Amino acid sequence: DEEGKQQSKDLTGPNHLIKLQTLERNIKTILTSLFRPGVLNLQRITYQETPASIIEQIAFKEAVHPLQSLQDLRTRLGPGRRCFAFFHPALPNKPLVFVHVALLQEIPKSMSDLQYATESNATCATFYSITSTEPGLAGVELGNHLIKSVVHVLQNEYPTLTSFCTLSPIPKFNNWLEGKIVRYHEGLLKKQQSKQDSEDNGSDSPLRFMDDGFLHPSELQQLQSIFSSESSLLDLLETLKSPTWHTSASTSTNKGEGSVSTLVGKLQPVLMKLAAYYLTIERHHGRPLCPVAKFHIRNGAEMYRLNYMADTSSKGMRNSCGLMINYRYLLDEIETNRVKYEINGDVVARDGVKCWLNGVGNNEEN
Repeated sequence: DEEGKQQSKDLTGPNHLIKLQTLERNIKTILTSLFRPGVLNLQRITYQETPASIIEQIAFKEAVHPLQSLQDLRTRLGPGRRCFAFFHPALPNKPLVFVHVALLQEIPKSMSDLQYATESNATCATFYSITSTEPGLAGVELGNHLIKSVVHVLQNEYPTLTSFCTLSPIPKFNNWLEGKIVRYHEGLLKKQQSKQDSEDNGSDSPLRFMDDGFLHPSELQQLQSIFSSESSLLDLLETLKSPTWHTSASTSTNKGEGSVSTLVGKLQPVLMKLAAYYLTIERHHGRPLCPVAKFHIRNGAEMYRLNYMADTSSKGMRNSCGLMINYRYLLDEIETNRVKYEINGDVVARDGVKCWLNGVGNNEEN
């Protein structure tokens, strides 16, 4: 009709971008109202009582840690574990967002620690996977509301709980690191090409791996020693491309430098430092690059501890070299952290993360 044609013309005119942004904001406002916490229903998902069709959706749409088997599903819904989902009254059989929780006696350092989930004497509730099933609701803060609702339920069910944390992936760390290394070597080639000009001008400052000299020359020399190569960063990148580098004999260091386990140990300080830098220092528009970090920090959490070789699945090694991080929710500080982040972009990082920036090889709890 004529009205529809006029609306279409309005969205393709000279100010179409502004109009589309306004339309997007209006749609987000409407969806936020329709899917607000007071409207949504929180349900616990169990193997015994939840309809099979809903369990099937949760199994297939799990985005963080894909299910490996039927037994894996039973474990995630079994003793010491919890799964909760939000439903809308108009969509009673469609989970909009769901979260998996493990009840533990301490903050976990790896995915394997989740096997110690227990119903008795649990003091730590660990959120280890949260998945939104509807891309169209990406701008609606369902995950934030889900975590707060689940914390309230668990507090009532388990008065012994004193810690609420996550065991989270660092999904784009490998991509970021690859980009850094590629740009560094591109700059190195340019420096070599202009070396004569620099010498003529009496300037021959070393090219640094990071803009602020984050990796010191001594650390780059250490990598050269590990790989017995002057192109050590490229060798590091090539090694990390294999999701089995931590177990494969083909990734042993050159010239008899050592075994795979030795390589894993030698790379720990460098990889942990790079991850700490990526999470706490590298920013875009004053906010962390990592989407998972932005989600939890925006919700009021703090960066608690980096964990090495915490997820050695193929996906975990490809995305983040097996590294994971705990975000901790201190209930008395959530609102303060959230406001500081929203206003100034402030991120609270504890010693379990910050120590790696100082080259300290000890990340004990503080």
